[in-house]
Amino acid sequence: MFIQQMKEDLVGQQETVQEQQENVQKHASWYQTNKVEIGRVAVGLKKIEVTRASVSGDCVDLSITGDKHTLNAVFAAFRKLGYEPSARPTKEHKPTFSCYWNHPVEDAKFWLYFTSNKCTRIKVGTKTEEVDIYEVVCE
Repeated sequence: MFIQQMKEDLVGQQETVQEQQENVQKHASWYQTNKVEIGRVAVGLKKIEVTRASVSGDCVDLSITGDKHTLNAVFAAFRKLGYEPSARPTKEHKPTFSCYWNHPVEDAKFWLYFTSNKCTRIKVGTKTEEVDIYEVVCE
């Protein structure tokens, strides 16, 4: 589950020893304040395979890989919990999508980075080019 990954990430923050200790205390304090809400989101996302989860500042970073149904399930889970996305997927069918999920009352914030694993090559048109044509002529 991604809560264990977040706890490991708290310990893995690097810089100087003093900065590291301050960052760990800051992140641990933020985590303690928001652990109930993070747990609620973890339960809401339990049917979705989270590739990576970590704490970054005052935000939980989530990486998820899947198809459009997976992304729809992520949207449904967050919205059911009262969160709103900072952006929505475009019609351009890009292979990645990212946004923040914010709650109007809760302090916990989530960063989602989604990568599609269902990409196919499709024909989008035909291009005609003028090209010089040569023949071999013998005298």
